[in-house]
Amino acid sequence: MEHDMKISPSTVRRLRTERGWSQDQLAIASGLSLRTIQRVEAEGITSMASAVSLAATFEIQLIELQGEPGVPGSRKPLFAGRSLFLGIAVITLASLIEGLRPLDFSQAGFFMTIMVLVVLVGMLVALPALVELVRKRQFIGIALAVMGTPLVTLLAAGVIYAVASGRIPSWYLSAMGLCGVGLVIMAARELQRTGGPGNT
Repeated sequence: MEHDMKISPSTVRRLRTERGWSQDQLAIASGLSLRTIQRVEAEGITSMASAVSLAATFEIQLIELQGEPGVPGSRKPLFAGRSLFLGIAVITLASLIEGLRPLDFSQAGFFMTIMVLVVLVGMLVALPALVELVRKRQFIGIALAVMGTPLVTLLAAGVIYAVASGRIPSWYLSAMGLCGVGLVIMAARELQRTGGPGNT
């Protein structure tokens, strides 16, 4: 006979509400009965098979259902999908390198090689997170990240250039950068709310 196991009621409740699910919807998604879901959230007692089903439904490790929020392994990353943001920023830097390419054809090949390498690095960094986010249908977070991250990267590069040259960043660069910051914050919150990549 299968023994019952203890899991965290608050963790199950939190994961369910983060996805905007009712107990009925969680029961349907996990293939469990509504009574089982109610018992889990009230007492934290369920069978191993039911716990495995819940973990699979929430796309987390079984051990994460056994810990309260704050226990290592039970929290989402502070900046969900951060490798996506980093990869987009790296690809944006490649466009800046292209802008610095000299007219001298003897050096143009070197700059082109560097640019291609930077783009490849950015793609390798961003692609795993992007694939997982698409699989989870986090299209709003992806769109916000794609729109905001290049603007923030350009703002950072512009500020560095302005400081190095003793100038003040232009108002339109600052305005676009601040818009980018807002979009990135919205993207991060969206991915955090909907459960972005857990290991990115």
